[in-house]
Amino acid sequence: MRNRDKGGDDEMATSTLYEKFTLTEATANKILETSRTILPEINVFNDIKLNEKDRIAHAANILKSRKCK
Repeated sequence: MRNRDKGGDDEMATSTLYEKFTLTEATANKILETSRTILPEINVFNDIKLNEKDRIAHAANILKSRKCK
């Protein structure tokens, strides 16, 4: 949400479940221009990189393995 009524710098607001933060446009641009941090690869399986079909199949296998026999 943006507020331009105050004149001068644009303000953007965002909120979490418990707090509300207001950023000026300059601060928002500074955040956007900050370089990214590349995280190292780890050997823990993560299905984010799977396509939808494989992700669903993996979830089905997990659910099937949890069923009581």
